[in-house]
Amino acid sequence: MDTGMRLKYHRLKKKISLEELASGILTPRELKKIETGLKDPALKELEALCKKLAIPLAPKDNPIGKVLVKNFKNSLLHPQNKAKIMEQYADIQDHPLLHADEDVELEYSIQQIRYFIITGDLDSAEEKIKEIDRFREFMNQEQFYLFHKYNGNYNYILNDFEKALKTYLVAEKIAPNTISASEIGDLYYSIGISSTKCRETEMAYKYTEMALKIYQQEFIPKRIVECHLNIAISHQHFGNFRMSMEHYKNALTIGNKLEIDILRFTTEYNIGYAYFLFQNYEPAIKHTERSLDYIHPEYPADILISYCVLIKCNYELGNHEIAKSWLKKGFDIVENKKISIHSPTNRAFKEAYIEFLCLDHLVNRNHEGFENYVLNQLVPSLESNENFFEIGYFYGHLGEVFYEQKRYKEAAEIMNKARKAYKSTTILF
Repeated sequence: MDTGMRLKYHRLKKKISLEELASGILTPRELKKIETGLKDPALKELEALCKKLAIPLAPKDNPIGKVLVKNFKNSLLHPQNKAKIMEQYADIQDHPLLHADEDVELEYSIQQIRYFIITGDLDSAEEKIKEIDRFREFMNQEQFYLFHKYNGNYNYILNDFEKALKTYLVAEKIAPNTISASEIGDLYYSIGISSTKCRETEMAYKYTEMALKIYQQEFIPKRIVECHLNIAISHQHFGNFRMSMEHYKNALTIGNKLEIDILRFTTEYNIGYAYFLFQNYEPAIKHTERSLDYIHPEYPADILISYCVLIKCNYELGNHEIAKSWLKKGFDIVENKKISIHSPTNRAFKEAYIEFLCLDHLVNRNHEGFENYVLNQLVPSLESNENFFEIGYFYGHLGEVFYEQKRYKEAAEIMNKARKAYKSTTILF
């Protein structure tokens, strides 16, 4: 940073107004000219301003600080090794050389955003984003790019997928030519999965394909698997079952060699759910049951939503007793976790639990409870996620309930809503 930018950086950092810093030294107008580079300060003025800000007259060379922040940045490229990252952060977080000059400090602060996201400290991530947002004008192009990308990551984790996608697309526009191939691949993949969440299927397919080519060239197997999964979902949305299954199988073949449990769970579950969507219930059961071999107990939402798929498949096949056995396993989890529908818990678990309760009423033929939960709890939740297939599925069964109860007009109305929901989805049957 030049002299004026240094002064402004530390003034903003200390939250001192232009008038307050200038007071007794020079006019605020002259200070503004210095900060914007329109005027060079006299030595006496510079000494007085630096003394007031409690900073050295000139920036010091800080090679050790640069190495510290570079090593920290490199460790964040491997987020799966969370324990090692946290250990390294604990070692360096109070190191004075990370704050000895403005450029190192700014770079470190930007990397802290990613660190807090990786470690799940979203409150600290939000606080750091707000803090660093005031220093946009001091960032170089790569820092400005990373700030947007990490901001996108933060919004994605908060399930604000539209905001995440917009932020990622801005990051793409400002990405410098100097970033590595794997970094741009990571950005393309982030755009791809955000597009999938926003039902922007063509964009999802395009960017994930671009990411896949980069990861294949760089040979990053985990990301190759994740790209195949997202491309499979895109083909699923296009209604191309054959191509979808081809990518799922590619993901499964490569993923099995990696032996990463959460990746194997995601792959098996997605294949199982794809078979369910296309009403191939027996292979859906096989893959969904297999997915449960790779999920850990600390992920109750994923376990419960897997049970929901198994309950639906067995119910459709007429295996009502098996469906009831999965219901019992689900209630065991709920009881062990001491969770009710009104408990303050994460959104994913609540959505899975609402569907689970609907299925309990359906399987056990509690028609009043089924109607109440579908109309007042489940459908509003599914509508917020634009999950039209599941809306159609549950409306269809509710229509059958109304028909059994000889509520023919209501049955016709709800069946019409089911048809509209299925029509709204991009999946073809």
